[in-house]
Order: sequence, then C-alpha cells, then structure tokens
Amino acid sequence: MKKQSIRFGRPTTKKNTLPKEALLLHIESLSQEGRGVARHQGKTIFVDDALRNEEVEALITTQHKRYDEAKLVQIVKPSPDRTEPFCKHYFECGGCQLQHLEHDAQITEKQENVLNQLSRFGEQTPLYIEEPIQSDPWNYRRSARLGLNVLHKSDEAIVGFRRKKSNKLLQISSCPVLDQRGESIFTDLKAVLDQIPNSKAYTHAELLFGDSSQSLLLRCKGTPKHTDKELLIDFAKSKQFNLYLKTDTDTLALLELAPNRYSLPNENIQLEFHPGDFLQVNASVNQQMIRQAINWLELNKDDVVLDLFCGLGNFTLPIAQHVKTITGIEGSNEMVKRATSNAELNKIDNAQFFRADLSADNKHQQWLKSSPNKIVLDPPRTGAYEVINQLPTQATEILYVSCDPSALARDSKLLLEKGYQLIRFNVMDMFPHTNHVESMALFKKMALGKTKTKSSKNKGTFKR
Repeated sequence: MKKQSIRFGRPTTKKNTLPKEALLLHIESLSQEGRGVARHQGKTIFVDDALRNEEVEALITTQHKRYDEAKLVQIVKPSPDRTEPFCKHYFECGGCQLQHLEHDAQITEKQENVLNQLSRFGEQTPLYIEEPIQSDPWNYRRSARLGLNVLHKSDEAIVGFRRKKSNKLLQISSCPVLDQRGESIFTDLKAVLDQIPNSKAYTHAELLFGDSSQSLLLRCKGTPKHTDKELLIDFAKSKQFNLYLKTDTDTLALLELAPNRYSLPNENIQLEFHPGDFLQVNASVNQQMIRQAINWLELNKDDVVLDLFCGLGNFTLPIAQHVKTITGIEGSNEMVKRATSNAELNKIDNAQFFRADLSADNKHQQWLKSSPNKIVLDPPRTGAYEVINQLPTQATEILYVSCDPSALARDSKLLLEKGYQLIRFNVMDMFPHTNHVESMALFKKMALGKTKTKSSKNKGTFKR
C-alpha cells in the first residue's frame, strides 16, 4: 500500500490565473490617486493612465477580493481632455500622476473628488463653492526631496525621484514643476557625488528656495571627510547654493550666501526658515490662500484666534495684524522658536506660540481654555480628528486647510456633530500635475435648533 506523504501547515490555496486577454472598458471616473475607474462584471477595476469617459483596452495586473488593478494597453476612444505630457521622464517617474490630463480638467476632477467624499463620508455639502485658487502649473515647486544612491555595477551616483510604483530611483535630468533655479541640480549634484569616494553615505537631498536664496541640505550617514566637505563647498559656491549637511548627530551649515526667507507681500510679512523646515510648496498659491483665509474669517480687532499646526507662522502672523490676539500651536520646539522669532522680525506683539502634541490629550492646556472665537486648522495628511474632539465649541468659525480629502471628510462629520456647518469651500491648485489636493473649508457654528440643510444652488461653482 502506497504511503501518503505528511503535510504540514494549512492546505495551499490555488492562486487565480490572471486573464491573458485585455478587457474593453469604459472609464467612469478618476480615483483619488488619479487612476481611471471602470466596472466589469460587477467588480471595480483601476486602470493606470486612463481618463474619465475613455474607452480603453486594459490588462489585469493584480486581482484583489473587492477590486482589480490593470495597465492601459490601448486607448480606443480618447478623452478630449487628454494631452501630451510635457516632462520627458513622466512615464517612468513617480513624482507626477496627471500630466496626461489637461490642467483645468485636473482641477475639476480634484474638486469633484473632494466634494464627493465630503457628501458621502462627511455628510456635509458646502453652501458656497468658490472658484479654485490657481497658479502657473509649471516651475511652481519651491521645495523638493531628491533621492541619492550609487549604482551597484558602475559605482556611478544617481540623483532623482522614485520610479512609478517602485522604491528604485530614476536618474532625472530636469523637472518642469521644480523652481527654475533648480533646473540643473540633478546633473550638477550627480557630477560632484561622482567625485566623492564614498558617495553612498549620502542618502537624500532637500531643496528649499526662498525669495533670494537657494538651499541644499544633504543627509549623510556617519562623519563626512574633510575632502568631501571641500568638494561640496566648491560646488555650492559655483552654483550659489546655501549648503547644509545633516549627519547622525547634527546639522552643519557649510556655506550660507543669502538669508533663507520668503515674503507675503500683501501682508508685508517676511518669514525666515531653516533647512528641513516645512514650506507650502507653491509660493503663489500660498499667498492667495492666506489672503482668502483672512477674507473668509472676516477678522476684526475683537477676535481671539487659535491657529493649530501653525508651523513657521505662515497663517498666524498675517492674521495677527487683523485681530486682538492669536495663539499658534505646533508640535516641534524648533518650529515654535522659529515662529516666535518671525513674530519679532515682523514686530508683531499680539501673537504667542506654544509647543504641544496635537494628537494627545490637551484639555488641560491653558491655550485651549482661552475662549477663542475663531480657529484655524492646517493639519498634516492625518487630519485633525483628535484635537477637534477637544476644541471648545464657543468658536463661531473654524477654517480648515486640508491636504487630504479623506481626512477632511472624516473631520467634517465630527464638526457637524459638534454643531458646525460647512459654509464655504474651494480647492487650491497647490500641486499641479499630481494627485495631491489642497482645499479650504469654512465651518460656522449653527444656531441652536437648526439642522444641517443642503443648498440646491451653489454660488460661484467652478465650471470649465
């Protein structure tokens, strides 16, 4: 009698074989990530590089329980909004996702996506949808993080961005969304790194452009050699860069040729920053955004304002000029020092700043008990759910600046439960050609007894 072999562990499940034939699909919409959304036999399919209302042939690449992913094989019927990508690296680089979509159509898609999430998950519909804030879609980016590595076979340095759907770097020669002052940084930095024997110790670089400064921060593992520093300083001098080196223990200023500073001309404000600080990447949109925030909040000299996630004082200091007092809260001691220094630089004495972890319990904090009547929220992508739960409800207006539609929708529902209705909304084209969406929402405290109502007519609705 033949013996049966002993099996250990769970029985193996047979993997589904991917279809070998391309499917003919109608693209119904775009996902938040900028992929085309189609349906086939009751299942959702996400198609890379496909656009709304296109007929395409697509091949399934990954199957999941609730949805499938597919790559575009052929466009049978193109969208009238399809355009030729401007960047020669577009189809390999993971930095941009929407260059194949006409710019105005990008903004429309982003607006529709945020409004859809607000309605479905936030249970709020804005009474007024304002025109989007826009800027030039090219050469807008004043900060960027560059990946650095060394090719194993050739020992050649590589300077660029991550490839699409990969952790591997792509060597970039130019980037049309980056500030023009950084046009040659990829090839220039590669050339100097090729001269450094152990250039693999340099893992990434951060670019920051001020009004009159251009700064480069290099991250270095271990202690850089003196000869490395000399090479890098000569390079920075020749290209007129401020140069900083971040090691395991410290940040060294190797060369400073101009002050790291940007201005807000409408408010007559100047803000100083240090390497590694967070800056809103689009200077033009940032200026318009601040002006809009001031207008929407209808500030006056009796207002007591609380600015949460205040950073350098980007909103705090312009607002301070219109109100009685304003308090800025940030999670980093360094940023609190920077914001305080910026207040002194601009001779503003009615703004104060404190450090606090805004995801923790802050109910005991005096700044939360200060009875602000207006609140500004500019949280990271994770949103502001924890701090909203603790906010005093006497504030009449809450202005929320969002960089993630899902977090905004979730937090909007919480604000509704606390008695705040979404009054004004618009998207801000902070990141043209990418799937990132910045938006601004103004919530007002509803009178007792009022319930949320949906407006049938939106004033100023953006249409292409």
